[in-house]
Amino acid sequence: MDPGPLSRGRRDEGQVIVLFVISVFAIIGMVGIVLDGGSAFAQRRSEQNVADLAAMAGATAHLSAPGTQAQKLAYAEQVAREVAAANGYSHDPGQNVTVDVTVAASTLATTVQVDVTKPHRNNFASIFGMNTWPVSVTATAISSANPNGAIGAMPLLFNAKAFPGAICDETSEASCVPEVYQLPGTGNQDVPQDATQFNWTIFCTASGNACNGNSNGVKALIDGMGTSTTVYLDDDIGPLNSGAHTTLFSALQQHIGKVFPVPVVNDAGDMVGWAYFKLLTTQGSSDKVITGYFVSPVNGEQLVIAPGHQTASLNTGVFVAKLID
Repeated sequence: MDPGPLSRGRRDEGQVIVLFVISVFAIIGMVGIVLDGGSAFAQRRSEQNVADLAAMAGATAHLSAPGTQAQKLAYAEQVAREVAAANGYSHDPGQNVTVDVTVAASTLATTVQVDVTKPHRNNFASIFGMNTWPVSVTATAISSANPNGAIGAMPLLFNAKAFPGAICDETSEASCVPEVYQLPGTGNQDVPQDATQFNWTIFCTASGNACNGNSNGVKALIDGMGTSTTVYLDDDIGPLNSGAHTTLFSALQQHIGKVFPVPVVNDAGDMVGWAYFKLLTTQGSSDKVITGYFVSPVNGEQLVIAPGHQTASLNTGVFVAKLID
């Protein structure tokens, strides 16, 4: 029996109301999830900032800490946790902060990894049974007082005998006393043999034969403000034979007042570390000398820590501390 047009109309209206309520509920839920998602993203960004800061603080603390290796590692972990806690994240119920500090045998570099996890309390997504979302981040920093590579290294060799006495404290650089550096003796004496000698190098990367040190190749490196690729301590350097090389002194004048990484070698000419040198003057017309001093930067940005390469055996007052993840 036909209920009639009036009954059918009421039934249709009821269906529309139900569909409208469901649609409104779904729209509210979708908007709520978007809002909760935005809030969770903001929380993640906050966690990442704290994790980055804590990891860097721990890596830097390891460099400056006195004592045994075990004490340095413990101090690095302590500082990382303190920095995280000071910024609102600690290993308390409801949130989790873990710190892992290790030293790589291949590079002697210290790695500080900080993991931060804290649930995001949802306001709208809880309608769908999602009261919280886990928000986790990781930050990893690496530090070393023995960097084994450099990019943008200038082609100047110095002898390890200059260290540690030649290092000037960057915080009191105004009191630093410049040193005069001269070329090695005549003949084939191409490796600096004492604390006040230097020589030019090719890094086996510039023009000419593979390791044939020549003025044009060295000048190309000087004009380009150092190497364009990373040079490691176990790479060949190809120093120039002693001689006037007046053109190189002239080329170097464009870098007076600048600070750049330079290799440090032993008496046999093997690279044993990297240093940061501040060039003050060059004199190529008569005395054939340069003057300047070595600084200890807060962070040698051009220095590299890389596994699979020779580790530095000389502390020249420079270090690397940077985020790697």
